[in-house]
Amino acid sequence: MALDMYLEVDGSEADWEVAKALLYELGMPRLDEHRPRTLWGALGNGEVFAEAQWAPLRSRNEIIAEGKHGCKFVVTCEFSFRINNSMYDEAVATIKTFLTRLTDRTCMQFVLSFQYEDVRAIRDRERGFEWFWNESR
Repeated sequence: MALDMYLEVDGSEADWEVAKALLYELGMPRLDEHRPRTLWGALGNGEVFAEAQWAPLRSRNEIIAEGKHGCKFVVTCEFSFRINNSMYDEAVATIKTFLTRLTDRTCMQFVLSFQYEDVRAIRDRERGFEWFWNESR
């Protein structure tokens, strides 16, 4: 069984380049040759399969994730994470490492949700980075 997490992001082209480098640091090996703005592959020790798409032409004005996150920004990029349930704790640690590094190195705003329903982490200009994995909003 797997769990799907979605990260909706507002960021610049430069932020995307930093995010790609961070994903490579965490083990993501591939750039999709048919979709040059798409990355995919396993992170960490294979506990998370991730796909990232930078799609400024498909930007949407609203965040899809439900919940009390209070974030309002244009979504320019989306990441999906499929967590191997048998390696749940390791997967959560890998995603948190990625988001912490992303916060340290970019100005990206984001909302991380479980299947667009329960929000597990946010970063916005007003509150900064908040991780509430065990207390979804």
